[in-house]
Amino acid sequence: MSNCAARIDPPVDELDLSGVLLRTDYTDDDRFTKVLADSRRPAGAHGVYGAKLLVVEDPCLARITPEQIIELVDVEDFAFVADARSMVDSTLLVVDLFEDSDTYLTAFRVIPEAVLVVEANLVLANLDFADLLDVADSDGVFRETFGL
Repeated sequence: MSNCAARIDPPVDELDLSGVLLRTDYTDDDRFTKVLADSRRPAGAHGVYGAKLLVVEDPCLARITPEQIIELVDVEDFAFVADARSMVDSTLLVVDLFEDSDTYLTAFRVIPEAVLVVEANLVLANLDFADLLDVADSDGVFRETFGL
């Protein structure tokens, strides 16, 4: 279990259209910085839109599991997670935290170049978690950028 003394409340403004990125691995600061920068890189025809990603970095979150996220972090819909695998292959874990969904606590991975697609569609409810999960490749990694 984690060594968090209390629940963490990410600084999420209700009007802010952002996903939350929880850092749970602290073994490679350079890799984390690169994954975050690549995930936020502007995309699209004019290169103005990039994932906003409100980053929560707290060493007490080191190595928490998706199941522990709901106990420790006040996030209600979904979260991106920079875990140990992220430090190896740069993919982020995306976890469904919406208790009323059929995919509750289900997860898939996403490449940094596709984080904006996942974030925007989940925040705006254009697609739900199951829709995005269906688009993930057979290895469980979402790579669709829809031409961004």
